[in-house]
Amino acid sequence: GFDLGFERAGFRVEWQVEIDDYCRRILGKHWPTVPCHYDIRAIDWQFVPRVDVVVGGFPCQPFSVAGHQRGEGDDRYLWPEVARCVAEVRPDWGVFENVPGLVTMGLDQVLSDLESLGYEVTTLVIPACAVDAPHRRDRVWIVAHAEGLTERTGLRSDIQTKERRRRSGDGGRTGG
Repeated sequence: GFDLGFERAGFRVEWQVEIDDYCRRILGKHWPTVPCHYDIRAIDWQFVPRVDVVVGGFPCQPFSVAGHQRGEGDDRYLWPEVARCVAEVRPDWGVFENVPGLVTMGLDQVLSDLESLGYEVTTLVIPACAVDAPHRRDRVWIVAHAEGLTERTGLRSDIQTKERRRRSGDGGRTGG
Protein backbone atom coordinates (compact mmCIF):
# COMPACT_ATOMS: atom_id res chain seq x y z
CA GLY A 1 0.00 0.00 0.00
CA PHE A 2 2.81 2.44 0.75
CA ASP A 3 4.32 2.06 -2.70
CA LEU A 4 0.96 2.48 -4.41
CA GLY A 5 0.14 5.59 -2.39
CA PHE A 6 3.48 7.24 -3.07
CA GLU A 7 3.28 6.27 -6.74
CA ARG A 8 -0.15 7.89 -6.98
CA ALA A 9 1.39 11.00 -5.42
CA GLY A 10 3.90 11.19 -8.28
CA PHE A 11 6.86 9.25 -6.92
CA ARG A 12 8.59 6.36 -8.68
CA VAL A 13 9.38 3.17 -6.78
CA GLU A 14 13.08 2.38 -7.18
CA TRP A 15 13.42 -0.71 -4.98
CA GLN A 16 11.60 -2.73 -2.36
CA VAL A 17 12.50 -5.01 0.54
CA GLU A 18 10.28 -7.98 1.40
CA ILE A 19 11.13 -11.35 2.91
CA ASP A 20 7.69 -12.99 2.70
CA ASP A 21 7.33 -15.01 -0.52
CA TYR A 22 3.61 -14.34 -0.97
CA CYS A 23 4.10 -10.60 -0.51
CA ARG A 24 7.06 -10.69 -2.93
CA ARG A 25 4.79 -12.26 -5.58
CA ILE A 26 2.20 -9.49 -5.09
CA LEU A 27 4.88 -6.79 -5.35
CA GLY A 28 6.32 -8.50 -8.44
CA LYS A 29 2.90 -8.55 -10.09
CA HIS A 30 2.42 -4.81 -9.58
CA TRP A 31 6.04 -3.69 -10.00
CA PRO A 32 7.63 -6.32 -12.27
CA THR A 33 10.67 -4.20 -13.13
CA VAL A 34 11.43 -2.95 -9.60
CA PRO A 35 14.20 -4.82 -7.75
CA CYS A 36 12.88 -6.46 -4.60
CA HIS A 37 15.57 -7.24 -2.03
CA TYR A 38 14.87 -10.32 0.06
CA ASP A 39 16.30 -9.66 3.51
CA ILE A 40 17.03 -6.19 4.89
CA ARG A 41 19.73 -7.70 7.12
CA ALA A 42 21.76 -8.80 4.08
CA ILE A 43 21.63 -5.64 1.95
CA ASP A 44 24.81 -3.74 1.18
CA TRP A 45 23.27 -0.27 0.87
CA GLN A 46 26.21 1.16 -1.08
CA PHE A 47 24.93 -0.81 -4.09
CA VAL A 48 21.31 0.36 -3.75
CA PRO A 49 20.26 3.55 -5.58
CA ARG A 50 19.80 6.63 -3.43
CA VAL A 51 16.16 7.66 -3.08
CA ASP A 52 14.38 10.81 -1.93
CA VAL A 53 12.11 8.93 0.49
CA VAL A 54 12.46 5.64 2.36
CA VAL A 55 8.99 4.32 3.16
CA GLY A 56 7.88 1.25 5.01
CA GLY A 57 6.49 -0.65 7.90
CA PHE A 58 9.03 -2.65 9.85
CA PRO A 59 7.71 -5.85 11.46
CA CYS A 60 5.06 -5.16 14.08
CA GLN A 61 5.07 -8.56 15.79
CA PRO A 62 7.64 -7.49 18.44
CA PHE A 63 5.22 -4.75 19.63
CA SER A 64 1.77 -6.15 18.81
CA VAL A 65 -0.79 -7.19 21.42
CA ALA A 66 -1.56 -10.08 19.05
CA GLY A 67 1.95 -11.41 19.72
CA HIS A 68 4.15 -11.90 22.76
CA GLN A 69 5.37 -8.26 22.84
CA ARG A 70 9.03 -9.19 23.23
CA GLY A 71 10.25 -5.93 21.70
CA GLU A 72 13.99 -6.02 21.10
CA GLY A 73 14.03 -9.63 22.31
CA ASP A 74 12.03 -10.76 19.26
CA ASP A 75 14.07 -12.05 16.31
CA ARG A 76 11.74 -10.06 14.03
CA TYR A 77 12.84 -6.78 15.65
CA LEU A 78 14.29 -5.08 12.59
CA TRP A 79 14.28 -1.40 13.50
CA PRO A 80 18.13 -1.34 13.73
CA GLU A 81 18.25 -2.53 10.10
CA VAL A 82 15.82 0.19 9.02
CA ALA A 83 18.00 2.74 10.85
CA ARG A 84 21.05 1.33 9.02
CA CYS A 85 19.22 1.81 5.71
CA VAL A 86 18.45 5.44 6.56
CA ALA A 87 22.03 6.05 7.72
CA GLU A 88 23.54 4.67 4.53
CA VAL A 89 20.98 5.75 1.90
CA ARG A 90 20.52 9.24 3.46
CA PRO A 91 17.07 10.01 2.03
CA ASP A 92 15.60 13.48 2.47
CA TRP A 93 12.51 11.91 4.02
CA GLY A 94 11.55 8.76 5.92
CA VAL A 95 7.97 7.58 6.47
CA PHE A 96 7.45 4.56 8.70
CA GLU A 97 4.39 2.79 10.12
CA ASN A 98 3.79 0.40 13.01
CA VAL A 99 1.29 -0.67 15.68
CA PRO A 100 0.47 1.34 18.84
CA GLY A 101 2.54 -1.06 20.97
CA LEU A 102 5.62 0.59 19.48
CA VAL A 103 4.85 3.71 21.54
CA THR A 104 5.71 1.97 24.82
CA MET A 105 8.13 -0.64 23.49
CA GLY A 106 10.43 1.09 21.04
CA LEU A 107 9.35 4.51 19.83
CA ASP A 108 11.92 6.30 22.01
CA GLN A 109 14.69 4.29 20.33
CA VAL A 110 13.30 4.98 16.84
CA LEU A 111 13.11 8.72 17.50
CA SER A 112 16.54 8.80 19.13
CA ASP A 113 18.13 6.91 16.24
CA LEU A 114 16.57 9.15 13.58
CA GLU A 115 17.47 12.33 15.46
CA SER A 116 21.06 11.16 15.94
CA LEU A 117 21.22 10.65 12.16
CA GLY A 118 20.27 14.31 11.66
CA TYR A 119 16.54 14.02 11.05
CA GLU A 120 13.73 16.07 12.50
CA VAL A 121 10.96 13.67 13.46
CA THR A 122 7.25 13.84 14.15
CA THR A 123 4.78 11.09 15.00
CA LEU A 124 1.08 10.67 14.41
CA VAL A 125 -1.50 8.09 15.37
CA ILE A 126 -4.05 7.61 12.63
CA PRO A 127 -6.94 5.18 13.01
CA ALA A 128 -8.19 3.24 10.00
CA CYS A 129 -11.63 4.80 10.51
CA ALA A 130 -10.05 8.17 9.60
CA VAL A 131 -10.03 6.92 6.00
CA ASP A 132 -13.53 5.42 6.23
CA ALA A 133 -12.56 1.87 7.22
CA PRO A 134 -15.30 0.32 9.39
CA HIS A 135 -13.00 -0.22 12.40
CA ARG A 136 -10.58 1.75 14.59
CA ARG A 137 -7.21 -0.09 14.11
CA ASP A 138 -4.76 2.65 15.12
CA ARG A 139 -1.40 2.94 13.42
CA VAL A 140 1.64 4.93 14.51
CA TRP A 141 3.26 6.95 11.72
CA ILE A 142 6.76 8.34 12.00
CA VAL A 143 7.76 11.07 9.56
CA ALA A 144 11.37 12.17 9.43
CA HIS A 145 13.09 14.75 7.30
CA ALA A 146 16.70 15.73 7.02
CA GLU A 147 17.41 18.66 9.32
CA GLY A 148 18.01 21.81 7.33
CA LEU A 149 15.95 20.57 4.38
CA THR A 150 13.99 23.80 4.28
CA GLU A 151 17.23 25.78 4.53
CA ARG A 152 18.99 23.63 1.91
CA THR A 153 16.39 23.77 -0.82
CA GLY A 154 13.30 25.27 0.71
CA LEU A 155 10.37 22.93 1.22
CA ARG A 156 8.29 24.79 -1.34
CA SER A 157 10.97 24.58 -4.04
CA ASP A 158 11.51 20.90 -3.15
CA ILE A 159 7.82 20.24 -3.82
CA GLN A 160 8.03 22.26 -7.05
CA THR A 161 11.06 20.22 -8.14
CA LYS A 162 9.15 16.98 -7.52
CA GLU A 163 6.21 18.31 -9.54
CA ARG A 164 8.50 19.23 -12.46
CA ARG A 165 10.08 15.75 -12.31
CA ARG A 166 6.66 14.11 -12.20
CA ARG A 167 5.45 16.06 -15.24
CA SER A 168 8.62 15.26 -17.16
CA GLY A 169 8.33 11.57 -16.31
CA ASP A 170 11.33 11.56 -13.94
CA GLY A 171 9.22 11.57 -10.74
CA GLY A 172 10.54 11.44 -7.21
CA ARG A 173 12.15 8.19 -6.12
CA THR A 174 11.12 6.03 -3.20
CA GLY A 175 12.51 2.91 -1.66
CA GLY A 176 10.05 0.77 0.19
